[in-house]
Amino acid sequence: MLFLSILLGILWAQIISHFGASILLHRHYCHKQFSVPSWFETMGLAMLMIAVIRSPIGWIASHRMHHQHSDGPNDPHAPKHVGYWKVLTTTWTLPKIPAKYARDLYKNPKLVFCHNHWFKIVSVVWIISFIISPYFFIAFALVPFVFAKIGFGLLNTVAHSNGPINVPWLNLFIAGEGYHKNHHDNFKRVVLHKWDTGGWLAKKFFIRTK
Repeated sequence: MLFLSILLGILWAQIISHFGASILLHRHYCHKQFSVPSWFETMGLAMLMIAVIRSPIGWIASHRMHHQHSDGPNDPHAPKHVGYWKVLTTTWTLPKIPAKYARDLYKNPKLVFCHNHWFKIVSVVWIISFIISPYFFIAFALVPFVFAKIGFGLLNTVAHSNGPINVPWLNLFIAGEGYHKNHHDNFKRVVLHKWDTGGWLAKKFFIRTK
């Protein structure tokens, strides 16, 4: 039963990684590559709360600052300056990020709600899922949480070990975004490669590209 819970958790984590993290959080919110319908935004934010991204506003603002100062002293998670192990295990929060990177985000009531109440949301979801069944908790909440932490940690360390570099095997964790140098070179638009599963899904379902 434990093995099955872990397998189902990995499958659920991949769904969250593709639709919540890659398409909504990264490509839509951070870089405004395309528009998404309101129902998808709500669904994606719910997924991100399950994976304990904490405040989406903090994540987005931090990522925007990262792109502006990539691998430099002002990059909030540059391994060279912050430290490899700290970047590998850190969770991004908004207070350390200048407000200019998040001004537009506070106009979105859904993002503001998640920003203000993420801990309450996560606590309720985790407690209820554990009450339903410890195995359900493992599959529904714990595995996606661990999966997200590993994926983001590896992306910001391994893929920035010598500037932004392409690391194909990272696609297994981060919805096809392992070609990280390609992303930094063309982050304003969707640039597809063979294993960019998140990008292909975005192209298929969200045709109003910019």
